[in-house]
Amino acid sequence: MTRQNRIVHFLRSARHSLVLRVTRFRRTGTLVFILVALLSAILCALPFIPVRRRVSEGTVVSADMVSRRDIVYLDNARTADLRKRASDEVAPIYKFDSSRLPAAITVLESAMTKVIGIRAQDTTVDQESQRIAALLMTAAGATTKYLATCSESELQSSKTAAREALTIVMGRGVLEGSLSAARESINTELKSYGISDNQVRSAYLLAARFVSSNLIYDQEATQLARDKAASSVSPVVSTILAGTAVVKKGSALDQSTADLLLSTGLVWGPRALQNVVSQMLVALLAWGTIALAVMLLGSAKGRTEHLLMETAVIGGSCIVIGWLAGGVTATMTPFFLCMLLGFVFFEGALATVFGFALMVLTWIMVPMPAEVLSGLVVGAIVVFIVIRKVNKVSALLIAGPIAGASAALVYSALAGLSEQRLPVIVANAGYLIAGGVIAAVFALGLTLVFERLFNVATVVRLRELLDTGSKLLAQLFESAPGTYHHSLNVANLAAGAAQRIGANWLMARVGGYYHDIGKLLHPQFFGENRGELPNIHEDISPELSTKVILEHVQAGVTIARSNHLPPEVVDIIAEHHGTTVVQFFYDKASAEQANLSPDTFRYQGPKPHTRESSLVFLADGVEAAARSLPKVDKPALEGLIDAVVNARIADGQLAESQLTLGEIAAVRDYFLTSLISFYHVRDAYLTLEETNERT
Repeated sequence: MTRQNRIVHFLRSARHSLVLRVTRFRRTGTLVFILVALLSAILCALPFIPVRRRVSEGTVVSADMVSRRDIVYLDNARTADLRKRASDEVAPIYKFDSSRLPAAITVLESAMTKVIGIRAQDTTVDQESQRIAALLMTAAGATTKYLATCSESELQSSKTAAREALTIVMGRGVLEGSLSAARESINTELKSYGISDNQVRSAYLLAARFVSSNLIYDQEATQLARDKAASSVSPVVSTILAGTAVVKKGSALDQSTADLLLSTGLVWGPRALQNVVSQMLVALLAWGTIALAVMLLGSAKGRTEHLLMETAVIGGSCIVIGWLAGGVTATMTPFFLCMLLGFVFFEGALATVFGFALMVLTWIMVPMPAEVLSGLVVGAIVVFIVIRKVNKVSALLIAGPIAGASAALVYSALAGLSEQRLPVIVANAGYLIAGGVIAAVFALGLTLVFERLFNVATVVRLRELLDTGSKLLAQLFESAPGTYHHSLNVANLAAGAAQRIGANWLMARVGGYYHDIGKLLHPQFFGENRGELPNIHEDISPELSTKVILEHVQAGVTIARSNHLPPEVVDIIAEHHGTTVVQFFYDKASAEQANLSPDTFRYQGPKPHTRESSLVFLADGVEAAARSLPKVDKPALEGLIDAVVNARIADGQLAESQLTLGEIAAVRDYFLTSLISFYHVRDAYLTLEETNERT
């Protein structure tokens, strides 16, 4: 054996061994699912696990403390500084004491009354000046002498001017500690009245003596205003980009930096623990959603373990790719990959839940801007729309780029509204398109690997098998045309019934197409292919006829495996007759030989064990029997369907089928409706000769 042959032999042996192991593991899909969920939760939490355990003020950092992820955090230091500035900018609040001015006027009036009394006494001018100075708490001088000697009208004029100036100045408000400025304002006001200098000085002496502050500092109101101004400042959100050295090597930490490291979870503490636990919980919640979808939305009952295995292996691959990719731009590829693989390997709601749950898992490992995320979500929706019509695996190469382009378009529109710089928009849009293209390539490769290595019957693969131009179906059409058309009818019946009861209609249709490919071995032995040829079975014994007929099941299994059909389809081929008896030849042989055991004329089985296999089994029996009816109408078809189905139930053929009695009733109704449509009777039309005669 050459070296090349040895390598090929080794690879084939390794593949066979792996396939066997995976097949065994499918029985423990739950265990594998849990293991993958836990591992992915750990991967999601890894970027949040701090390198250092603890730090404090004065700690000298022995190496650069680099952020391994983008960290968005509340910058408490900057927030406190901005709030202090806002608080300091609030001016003190004063309340106006309206009682101070009337009190000052009253005192002024009282003082003037006393001045008049002093002037009325029989004393000298100097004595009166001294007494007025004492009253007004000032030094005796020219102004006090003027008040003692001026006329009554001049005194009254000084009093009026003092009162008016005092009213105006105190009406404006006088702050505590600003009496000097208030007195200066009184003096300026008096000079504007056009009175004599002596009257200005005397009025000033009176008003300045009794002016008082009437704007009282309101500490409570001021503090409330400052608190409101501080609270109006929104918390400052800062970002530490991945790869940024938060603290340089050899730096001694101050308290603010130590607090920053602790509050952002860059060192062990409550915040770091919260980050790790939160990431793991979100990851486990996403996997739990997938598990719930598998149990509630699985394409068929009894496939829970199988689907758990598939979702675990495929989803785990996406997570690993996302983790290895790293960085926002590189993570765009796993985003699209999750959706592509979800819709390739699963159906309907399960595919949607799987795809979006995996998108969440990828996103929490590497968060990204809202505009980019919005574009990716739109791209995922486009994947759903495009992939529904995919009939070949190669069409993935179209779905990926279209999704990437759609995501880029949405992102560009949103980013433009948010006034991002044009170079950044162009770069990210390019990354989105590239992510879709790369994801398509990855999806194509992984699909082919999972299909073959893990024997997975993907939606795309099943759709490929529906191509009537495929090798096997083309051969069936050429060699056994009757069987070919019978298979199409069986496929239509089984697929429609599957849709009626919520089974996997695609699997049922494919099973119907290929269930009789074993007849390719001896097509002429089956009545639908005989045409005008004589009946071969009339010239051979019933035992030999039965042997040939029974062989078509095993021959079909062999042909299916050699053509690499999915195991589920192979099972349908093996089970499409269950363990029923070839009744016609058994009765014929029994007429020739008494006490003949029916086991010789019984198919080897096994009995149908899935709903899809059971539907093909029933559709095959009903469709074949319907062709033997001498008259096809609703009563005849209804009786035939009941007879075939009841016989199968009585024989225990549906004991492992997982079909409920309600579902069997729904299948009967669908078969009846469909067969009436198949074998409908047309109205009689004029012959060509009659038509020509009338025209």
